Amino acid sequence: MARPRTFDEAEVLERAVDLFREQGYESTSIPELITRLGICRQSLYNAFGDKRGLYLAALERYGEREVGTRLALLEADGSPLENLRTVIRGWAALATQCPGDGCLTVSAIVANGDDPEALAIVERQVDRLEQGFRSALARAQSAGEVKAEASPARLAGALIATCYGLGVLSRLPGSGPRIGDAVAVMLGLIDDAASHDTAPISAPPDEL
Repeated sequence: MARPRTFDEAEVLERAVDLFREQGYESTSIPELITRLGICRQSLYNAFGDKRGLYLAALERYGEREVGTRLALLEADGSPLENLRTVIRGWAALATQCPGDGCLTVSAIVANGDDPEALAIVERQVDRLEQGFRSALARAQSAGEVKAEASPARLAGALIATCYGLGVLSRLPGSGPRIGDAVAVMLGLIDDAASHDTAPISAPPDEL
């Protein structure tokens, strides 16, 4: 009979997320994981199979948390269009102010081109957030905030591609101005799609 687990799996996964974000998958050793997670080697193997199994579980948890937080913002009360602007600005601020923290989803895209299982996890996360963007834009359109001729699907696709591109750019030294320009363009796309009565003036890049 298998022995019951004596650790909080959710807490262990959060610690694993932090370590993989800091060091990457390849540079993180089993001894480091055991020390940081506070569990023994056998418990790690019993719960997750191996280091890769733990990584995939951490990647899944990170995506659910990050996407879930942004979906909650998109679905909050008030203007759907302004909620979308808030998400875009928040993403840009994180990329500009905390580049060292890294985005585990972006890291997985860059480092796991030959790992279909990791890419499938990431693709589900990206698709889920893109659908959230599309739904927010559709709600804004129904509320008269977005022009009737605008395409929520196309705009959501452009925004999601640029947002994850920011994660890649944030790894480069001095990427702040580029990120600011990209965000200004994204906000401009939203403003262009907005009805004239509701479109605000976008913040310039140096105010993001």
